[in-house]
Amino acid sequence: MSNFGRILVGVDPRATSLAAAQVGARLAGQLGAALELFSPVYNPHVSLAHFATRESMEHARDSLCARNVERLLAAAPELGFAGHVEAHAVWDHPFEEALIRRVLERAANLLVVALPGQDDPRGGALSAAHWQLVRHCPSPVLLTHGKPWRDSPVIVASIDPTQRHGRREELDAGILRLAGQFAAGAGGTLHAFHAWQRKLRAFVGEAEHPLMPDFADPETEQRHREAVYAALAAVDASPARVALVEGRPEIELPEYCSETAADLVVMGAIARNPFGRVFIGSTAERVLDRLPCDLLVVKPDDFQTAIPRERWPRDDGATILGVPGI
Repeated sequence: MSNFGRILVGVDPRATSLAAAQVGARLAGQLGAALELFSPVYNPHVSLAHFATRESMEHARDSLCARNVERLLAAAPELGFAGHVEAHAVWDHPFEEALIRRVLERAANLLVVALPGQDDPRGGALSAAHWQLVRHCPSPVLLTHGKPWRDSPVIVASIDPTQRHGRREELDAGILRLAGQFAAGAGGTLHAFHAWQRKLRAFVGEAEHPLMPDFADPETEQRHREAVYAALAAVDASPARVALVEGRPEIELPEYCSETAADLVVMGAIARNPFGRVFIGSTAERVLDRLPCDLLVVKPDDFQTAIPRERWPRDDGATILGVPGI
């Protein structure tokens, strides 16, 4: 992705913090993008099971959407964004699908969403909604803790050029390009990171066992090094630091981010496995909950989401679980 025409910030109507909007506003200013704040609104009680007429139900839904727009507009002047801030709210559900639909409708180049925090109604761990966004949103997704980045942020591009998945080369190129854009736009530094293992291992209970004969291959490290520098050369990337670390990626990447005080990790998501499931790899999935910084997840340019474009409810007259007009 080379053009940031529009940055969309997804705001949960129930969250008390708008810190993600601050992050989105700063990025929009640095990258020359338009900024939109968007809240999907839904309340199961605003249905025909609780309202006498469809008109009264629609009025209540419109009123809730209008109040959310007012909240977003009231926060806009505090964001420090020099351009016009758009604010919208629509009746749609579930939260993550509504955000993806908005990304598609507005052709947003980046979606910014807050990670769960202490004041977030979704709890402290990465929620199911966040996993769905990571797996199904076609545009890059920035999951942010809401903390301001440093004036010269460290942007870490996590690549894996030795993987033999058919889309990996394209994905690594996208990771490096996007990380480079963020580093240049924010006046920061780009790091390239790759963790490799001399011998593959697996856990059986609490014990770790090798999956290959116990011998050292002196060429293993060199193969990984050559693959990393070939990936950098393919996109003409010149990171300030190239880190090739021996060890398990899910351990080494969070440690590297802590050591370098990284502000952002850019990581790839593979399109689909042979069974049709969208995934980002078992290693990456183990990393996500451990990272001490913000995370940007990238997919191949031609990724197609399975999320339907039609908003909820898709048939307002239908009865769902015995309740009409949910």
